[in-house]
Parts: sequence; C-alpha cells; structure tokens
Amino acid sequence: MRAFKWAGGVVLLALLLGAPGARAEENVKPEQIKKMYDDALVQLKAAQDRKAELAKQNEALAAKVAELSKQLAASQSQMQGMQRQIDDQAEKTFYLRSYYAAWQRFLHAHPDVTANWKFYLGHSALSIPRETPDLIDPAWMVDDKLAPG
Repeated sequence: MRAFKWAGGVVLLALLLGAPGARAEENVKPEQIKKMYDDALVQLKAAQDRKAELAKQNEALAAKVAELSKQLAASQSQMQGMQRQIDDQAEKTFYLRSYYAAWQRFLHAHPDVTANWKFYLGHSALSIPRETPDLIDPAWMVDDKLAPG
C-alpha cells in the first residue's frame, strides 16, 4: 500500500508540475486532482496485476520448459542407444559380408573344397535324396489269422 501512495504522490506531483500553463489558465479543483489521483492508482493497480499475471505465466512456462528439457534428454539418450545398436549391427553385417565374400573367393580358388562343401550342404548330384521310398511293408508282421475280419 505504501508503494501505491508513493506512486500516486509522484503521479500527482508530475501532473501538477507538468502543466504549469494549465494551472495558470484555469484553476484545478480538488475534485479533479482527486479524480486524477484515483485514475493513476487504478492504472498502477492494473499494471501491478498484469505484472503478477505475467510472473505466473512465466513460472508456468518455465515449468513446461523444464519438463520438455527432461523429455528431450530422455529422447536423446534413447536415440544414442539406438544409434549404438545400429552401429553394432552395421559392424556385424560388415564382418559377415566380408567373411562371406572371402569364403566365396576361397571356394572359387579351390574346386575340390567347393565339391566337398556342396556335398556337405546336400547340393551334390551324388547326395542321398531326402525322401526314401518305402521298401518295407509296415504290415508284414500282421498275421492273417489274428487279424480281425
């Protein structure tokens, strides 16, 4: 309240000193001075209310910025983890591709190993077929006398 009185006094003093010609031409009535003082107080109160409102908004925005900063840090941490996984997978993929290419060159240079390798994998013309024909009748042990019928 002391600030209101002080500010109001400063405004009133400025009004009285700022317009010496107006004071000389017309007499300022105490009611007009009181009205100007009250208007100045209302404007000052409105300015202080707006300042308090802006301070609250600033606090809310600061809290939101802090929350978004935490989310950003978490996202960046997650992104770094994913990037590490991508790098690891790329390294493994490169290793396996280079190893496969070296193996292909080795097989191309050694046809005897290639034949053994294809035989091992079952791609040889001499390999055993995967399906065997039925050479044995599964019902050969069934005795006709014991069979119901």
